[in-house]
Amino acid sequence: MNNQNERLKRPRWVSAVNMLLCALVCQCGRTEGITVAAAGSTTNVFECVSKPNITAECRRNNISLSCSSIRRNEVTYSWETLPPGGTDSCLHLGQTMEIYPLPPSESTTYTCTAKNPVSRATSDPIDLGVCSIQQPRGSRWVPALCGLSALFLIGLLIFFYKTNQSKKKKVINVNVNNYP
Repeated sequence: MNNQNERLKRPRWVSAVNMLLCALVCQCGRTEGITVAAAGSTTNVFECVSKPNITAECRRNNISLSCSSIRRNEVTYSWETLPPGGTDSCLHLGQTMEIYPLPPSESTTYTCTAKNPVSRATSDPIDLGVCSIQQPRGSRWVPALCGLSALFLIGLLIFFYKTNQSKKKKVINVNVNNYP
């Protein structure tokens, strides 16, 4: 009889929260970590985060990575960087991350993790090669043009030096037989 009285005294929103919790457990696939905070008539329910997507924006000297998840209530983001060799990883907090690319021979993998108080999801890895940072069109010709200009100037210097030397070496031939 005592149990029956407790059920009658329980507010109506408790049964609604229980149904919502059941739906969340089915969606997240696990029961641990599901929390519902109830204060008076206000109930905060956290949805499970979806698998995050990574968007890469290729810029002139760097790559900007952005991570987003469909569920946005109290979601925090972090990045894990796995360098070549895969031994040590580096963690970066925040929704965006700037990358200054390594040489093309070294591939670094990046993953984004989205989490909230009840769930956590990790993106598929994205490789640094997603953007090929190319130099501006004219920049690869600059060394060649500098080299050609230097050769031209050296050639001019040699030409003027030789012509100046040949003027100094002109010998005046005087025929001594013609003088009395």
